[in-house]
Amino acid sequence: MLDDMGREMARQTGVRLAEQGVKFDAVYSSPLKRAYETACLVSGADDSVLHEAEDRKGTNIITDKRLRELSFGRQEGQKVEAMMYDVSVPFRFFKSEPDKYDELTIHDSDTESLTTLCERAAEFLKEKIEGTSGEGTAAAGERDRHAADDRKILISGHGALNKALLMHIRGCKSMPDFWGDGLQPNCGIDIVRFDEVTRKYEILRSNKTYYDDSIKAKITQLL
Repeated sequence: MLDDMGREMARQTGVRLAEQGVKFDAVYSSPLKRAYETACLVSGADDSVLHEAEDRKGTNIITDKRLRELSFGRQEGQKVEAMMYDVSVPFRFFKSEPDKYDELTIHDSDTESLTTLCERAAEFLKEKIEGTSGEGTAAAGERDRHAADDRKILISGHGALNKALLMHIRGCKSMPDFWGDGLQPNCGIDIVRFDEVTRKYEILRSNKTYYDDSIKAKITQLL
């Protein structure tokens, strides 16, 4: 679950978006608690739903297992700093050389590869965004203002999962370019437009944050 700082980031993000007149027509989230809680706070769902039973009644947020974070298998629960220097696990290549990480995990039944992550992310976008009258992004979506159906969609995911969504959005197949312009900041938003006529995406803003600078100074960089 989110800690107090994470909740404050999400709350401030939701408030700033509301002040700009942004109202989401649909909200998709990873079923994992931290992403779901972020979706609730950013989309303006009643805070009380965050403390209800696991059935999550009372919101219109749609969870989708394809938006779960990359499964690290046996690497789960280990310290990031230690794994960066552990030659027995693929994680040392995770950030610096994603293509090597992918090569080491693609045939590993215990650890999910980046290729598999990209496949399920692309499947989600093709079904939920490209196959409907909406449009999406790794965090927020916006459509051509002149379109008859100007729908805004929020997608709440995770660090690697969001980059997998962006791989499809960018039309990128090169695994060395998986991280694109770098890790998203905590509660960062990419704003993307999907044009139904051209069937193409356009990234309008990358790594946009809406919370106070005073919070940014307290964030610990993990990678």
